[in-house]
Amino acid sequence: MLRHFLDDFMSFVPLQLPQLIDVTTMEEPQFYGNYVLLTFPLRDPYDLEEVMDMFEDDMELITLYHHIPVQSEKFGHSTCAYSNPAFGQMFKMNARTDDTGRVNTIFVTIYDSLEQMYGDLCLDLKLHSGGGCFKYKKNKDDILIDFL
Repeated sequence: MLRHFLDDFMSFVPLQLPQLIDVTTMEEPQFYGNYVLLTFPLRDPYDLEEVMDMFEDDMELITLYHHIPVQSEKFGHSTCAYSNPAFGQMFKMNARTDDTGRVNTIFVTIYDSLEQMYGDLCLDLKLHSGGGCFKYKKNKDDILIDFL
């Protein structure tokens, strides 16, 4: 079933986000029990805000968070956005800035169940809560509402 969700993702997302999801630069998919991890190195680096805008505007993804580890550093700013479960898709996209303050890789996690996706979103949020600050963060209760 996971292969089916991967095929669905690969059939439409690269068309909607060609500047971020380029199958010619994609690394080999990494299959795990209930999910598959895809890595997309970018041809051209982008500012994190540009990536977030593309996630929201081009794909209508829901922003989970925008995390800033240390205010004075450009390195390590990160975001996570996820597909609306009501649309029948189950994936999230993560991006992080490098030492130049730009995003050069997009990480995609595709799930085979809503329960796995919800749990991973909550875990992702918890892992980023340990340090730094959130410029934006979705509450767990609001995340759960997206899954009902």
